[in-house]
Amino acid sequence: MSVVARARRAGVALLILGACGALHAHEGEAAAAARMPQRVALLARAQAELETGDASAALDDFERAAMMLHAADAELGLIRAAMQDGQYRRALAFCAHTAGEHTDDADGGALYAWLLRVGGQAAQASRALADAHGRAPEDALVAAVDRALAAPLPVAEGLLLQPTHRMAPWPVMLGTQAPPTASARFTSNAALVDDGGAALLPLSALPSDATARVWVRNGLGQAAAATPDASDAALSARGLARLVLAARMPLGDSKASTGRVPFAGSPGYALQFGSGGAPAWPVLTQGFLGGLVRGSELRKLGFDGAPGAPVFDAKGTLVGITLASVDGDVTWRPLPSSAPSQAPAPAPAGPALVAPDQVYEAGLRRALQVLVDAPR
Repeated sequence: MSVVARARRAGVALLILGACGALHAHEGEAAAAARMPQRVALLARAQAELETGDASAALDDFERAAMMLHAADAELGLIRAAMQDGQYRRALAFCAHTAGEHTDDADGGALYAWLLRVGGQAAQASRALADAHGRAPEDALVAAVDRALAAPLPVAEGLLLQPTHRMAPWPVMLGTQAPPTASARFTSNAALVDDGGAALLPLSALPSDATARVWVRNGLGQAAAATPDASDAALSARGLARLVLAARMPLGDSKASTGRVPFAGSPGYALQFGSGGAPAWPVLTQGFLGGLVRGSELRKLGFDGAPGAPVFDAKGTLVGITLASVDGDVTWRPLPSSAPSQAPAPAPAGPALVAPDQVYEAGLRRALQVLVDAPR
């Protein structure tokens, strides 16, 4: 046998041994987990806490389980708990680790691709999904994520809403209100304003039936009942409407500005949901804000955005809301007390430009789904 042939055979043998080693390592990991009843109970408790909206407790328990054994199940739970708690940057960084370390489990790569995509990193999401597909070409979860991410605004459905594969937050009802009904349908995006006490949305999105029931839900899955406020004629004249919330929603570190309008050509962002009525993480789009639409006070967004989406400036401050397109251009309007027809004032002193992942993290609380149940 030639030297080349022996080298090839040795190389094949090493590959086989490596594959067998990975298989045995995975089997050993699963066996070790099964021999740790305390860890199994801890994971079950953490999952229950996560599904009822107690993100802080779930984070603690998933972290304890992760310290007991380096395995993908606890890490994936920790990532989803961080998202439920509004910690997108932490979740994204840890998911990169999980996807890279636990290559025998497609869930990590699929979740990493999803988090990248909703955070506005479409190219990176495609690469992460291609890696996951290469490792598990027949995996049903990877295929489901691939189909969903092909849409401009992906929606998690079916397999992607199952607890161990979930690509969305769990629903949490604020206060003692009744949750959205099963027949409630997504009708619009909206922006959380008035220190968390109201939602701003396009006037055209208000239900025509006065008896319709309305809820709003943020990117953390938190929902509150809402009542249309028709008392502001000036707001209506600008094509906007306000919903008064039955329970104030948390703002976190998110800031809003009504005194200064970003100048045309400056970086901007928008967060919007797909058409599904289930809890969801919104999708970030970004680009450069446009100028005034001729003959109106509306402004061109300059990039893709669905009506009702909150608009953020380069510092991650909420500055407006998107409206319908005009002549093919998506438009937006500054928050009500701004003066868009005037020249913008100089930018006040403040922090430097923020990264898109920081904008997304703050926007999880500002971006809202509007859900309506109208009697038939």
